[in-house]
Amino acid sequence: MSGLASAQESLISKPTITLALSLLRRLNLHIGIREYWGIENRLHWVKDVIFGEDAAPFRDYNAATNWSLIRTLVINIARTCGYDSLTKAERFLAHDIDKLIRLLE
Repeated sequence: MSGLASAQESLISKPTITLALSLLRRLNLHIGIREYWGIENRLHWVKDVIFGEDAAPFRDYNAATNWSLIRTLVINIARTCGYDSLTKAERFLAHDIDKLIRLLE
C-alpha cells in the first residue's frame, strides 16, 4: 500500500503544483481586469462620452461631485427601466417630460 501512495505522490511534483497555483493567480487577475473594464465601459465611459463629464465647466469640487451623482442616478434609472443604450434613452426621453416623470414612478 505504501508503494502505491508514494507512486501517486510522485505523479504530482512540486513544479506542477507551483504551475497550477500560478495559473490560478493569473485567472483571478483576469477576472479582476474584466470586472474593472466592465465598470469602465458601463459607467465611466458613458458619463464621459454621453454626458460630457470631463468637459463640464465646474470649478467648484462640490458642484462637480453633485452633478456626477445626478448623472449616475440618471444612468441607473435608465438602465433599471430597460434602456441599455443611454444615447437611445436620451433621444427618446429628451423632449417628453411626461415620459421622464413616469420613469421616476
